[in-house]
Amino acid sequence: MRYKVIACKALFREFSLLASQTRTVLDITYMRQGLHDTPDLLRRALQEEIDKVDDNADMHSNEQSPGRMFNAILLGYGLCSNGVAGLSSKKYPLVVPRSDDCIGLFWGSYKKYREYFDSHPGTYWYNASWIENGWTPSEENRRMRLEEYTALYGEDNALYLVDVETTTKGYNNAAYIYWDELHFPEYEQYTKDAAAYYSWQFDKVKGDSGWLRDFIEGRWDHRFAIARPGQELAADYTGQIITACAKEKK
Repeated sequence: MRYKVIACKALFREFSLLASQTRTVLDITYMRQGLHDTPDLLRRALQEEIDKVDDNADMHSNEQSPGRMFNAILLGYGLCSNGVAGLSSKKYPLVVPRSDDCIGLFWGSYKKYREYFDSHPGTYWYNASWIENGWTPSEENRRMRLEEYTALYGEDNALYLVDVETTTKGYNNAAYIYWDELHFPEYEQYTKDAAAYYSWQFDKVKGDSGWLRDFIEGRWDHRFAIARPGQELAADYTGQIITACAKEKK
């Protein structure tokens, strides 16, 4: 099988690891981490990538030709603030894990993630891909952002902007989640240091690669939503999180 994967860089190490181990042919494009903060922008950026793949005009992918066509497009996202709702492909099945966000994918189980989420409100998640490719609360990151804004806007304005932009209000727990295959002691320590700086609790959580492995190897069951050509992805509020429905005419 040959799949086109369009994934958030928050999953960079995870997909890269699994791609090196599977016999499935994966063609992966990574998108900038943080687009979920602006769901309309995320949706627009993803649809543009999908359209280019449909038209064989994607400069990130190898040229598609007879015998080398993709069997499906896999989205390395969850619902992500409804950022995947409305996405469709004219040519390929569009497959996405049924999760609110990528944290469930690190866990390897949406059920386990929700159980932890409900029993540990106020958790900020850390792992290797997030620390390397996104912004995570830490003393160092706050200092660097403060220096950047001070040079641009002055000290008083910089303090205000940093506190507004990087609010940690409501958080009380820093959780480092890892796979046995992807454990970095330095990032565990980074998370511990961040917890100490913000006076949060620290927790170390062992995740599992199984859900993402099933995703890239085509074992698509109830944990995945599949939108066929002529359908689009949609948010679901009955417990499925993401579903597929007939594409709306515009």
